[in-house]
Amino acid sequence: MLQKKSSNNNLIIKALVASVITATIVIPIVTENVQAAPVSKTTFTDVPKSHWAYESIKQVAEKRLVKGYEDGTYKPSAQVTRAEFATFLARVFESNERATVSFNDISDTHWANEAIQEGLALGFIKLEDFSKNKFEPNKPMTRGEMSRWLANGLSHANADYGKAIEEMANSNLTLIPIPEFYKGGVNKKDLPYIGVALGTGLLSGYEDFTFKPNGNTTRAEVATILVRFIYAMKKAPSDFTGLQELREVAETGTNILTITNFKELGGYKDVLGKPHTYANNTGVATIEHAIYVDTTSTNPRGIFKEMFFNEKSEDSILLNKSIFAIYYEYTLKPSRDASIQSISNGSDLHFASNLLINKSKIEQFKLSSPISTSKNEFLKGESYRYWAHNKVGTQPGRQFGSRTDDGSLFYYEVPK
Repeated sequence: MLQKKSSNNNLIIKALVASVITATIVIPIVTENVQAAPVSKTTFTDVPKSHWAYESIKQVAEKRLVKGYEDGTYKPSAQVTRAEFATFLARVFESNERATVSFNDISDTHWANEAIQEGLALGFIKLEDFSKNKFEPNKPMTRGEMSRWLANGLSHANADYGKAIEEMANSNLTLIPIPEFYKGGVNKKDLPYIGVALGTGLLSGYEDFTFKPNGNTTRAEVATILVRFIYAMKKAPSDFTGLQELREVAETGTNILTITNFKELGGYKDVLGKPHTYANNTGVATIEHAIYVDTTSTNPRGIFKEMFFNEKSEDSILLNKSIFAIYYEYTLKPSRDASIQSISNGSDLHFASNLLINKSKIEQFKLSSPISTSKNEFLKGESYRYWAHNKVGTQPGRQFGSRTDDGSLFYYEVPK
């Protein structure tokens, strides 16, 4: 649904600082501390080989990262608390570093105190994230909070992950492909950490693509997350295409160089926010984002594909035809009441398009977009920020681009 540009939208963007594996449904069962009765077993009576997380649970048990209970169970559906997760991550790092922070609700003899102090010393736990000097050790970890600890943990292993967090935190171009980005329901400070978690595959969305940052995580899910975390610690941020896309978008407003092999002769960054006046006097537009999805094969690719592309709809016509789908975010100030069709009739190819975003994606991700090509949804005197899509072929030697009123140019070439 098309929305007028508002200060709220601007505040959301300015405040911002890969393979999708469907998460299991969290069953809110709170049990005793995993540390209450640690038992070094690698198989458990309540985790049969048919369980979706069997292999991950076995791996973390073998590494003694997560332990079972005296009764031979693992309790895969139990929620993970802050104290438990601090202990799990501390076991991954096995560091001798310790902070000397006193929380009102954590005594020196608390079973998780050593792990918490290690987390504070290494930086995967940040003191500023806790209020009134309380750690609340028995509070279930939220997915947003877990993203923060995991991303900070990667930063300790490789400083470039910290740079990725800073880039997404400090840019008004940051775009995180979760419905909560536009719909709300997420702490904006968590977005760059969620970006790292998504971009590295540590955490993923649910079947409806939501991230559920305020949801909790089970012991079965954490086993899988820890296995992925150990793998990610051995990799650089550049090894994860999804994270590279997010970083490029935060820096330049586009992911074109990460997702395609196009040669940049003049980048989108040079034209973002600069006015382009339409020839038929329908208005003035600016490009705010240019997001690419690789549709050149039968399997669409890119961290933004779920946000914009629906392969079970008419979007599928783009597949396997040597075409990249482009999703442009525009700001438009119409000079008269106009439809998206009339605007595109008098505009440059890349500064307006009459190709609409799939309705299912508009609803799922709350994308501002026209819903009709012929209806005058753009009214004179208003300002609009909206998404529409376009496409570009990959024929060797193909060149494409455009310029703004001041002569600024973006220009790309497909290698021969």
